[in-house]
Amino acid sequence: MKLFTVHALVASLCFAACASPALSEVLRATAELSRDHSIAHGWGSSVEGTGYASIDIDLETRTLTHLLIQVYGIFPADLATAGLGGALGAIHFHNYPQGGPNFFVQQLPGTTTRTDYGMQFELENWLFEDPLVGAERGLTAQFVIDEIAAGNAYIGLHTSHTLCSQNQKEGHNGSCAAPGTALSGHVSVQGFTD
Repeated sequence: MKLFTVHALVASLCFAACASPALSEVLRATAELSRDHSIAHGWGSSVEGTGYASIDIDLETRTLTHLLIQVYGIFPADLATAGLGGALGAIHFHNYPQGGPNFFVQQLPGTTTRTDYGMQFELENWLFEDPLVGAERGLTAQFVIDEIAAGNAYIGLHTSHTLCSQNQKEGHNGSCAAPGTALSGHVSVQGFTD
């Protein structure tokens, strides 16, 4: 009888431990923004600014738990929003290739604050939404997260310094998605944590 009780106790403890929810996996990434990154360079950016981003994404809940971009040499007044009525904002995630069949623009509704050196952009605990550019082709929030996790994404920052009248994107016969990308940086996955 005691043996049965011990086995039942061990089994119930194992069930309780096994049934506990697993910790969420968090993707940690960084990005260095400059005019020398291939996208900003392709737009002909002459902006002297630079930036650094730290990014945390909870993969289970599809939540951008932390995004902080420190930008040097560009101030909030320099930003220019993109998209109809500025719906895309001035800072967002994209993937490669720019303008390709699975290209997305993931809006980021963060807060921009002026600093002595330029500005910072912050977004905390934001549940990913389907991208405003790409959803019409069936691209989803999960697709955006998968592209970031696969190392196929970058951050684009748009300013009034890189408008269509000043810069033309190669191969687009004089047209461009105003405003052009002034600074951009590859999102580099640094690892995954619980």
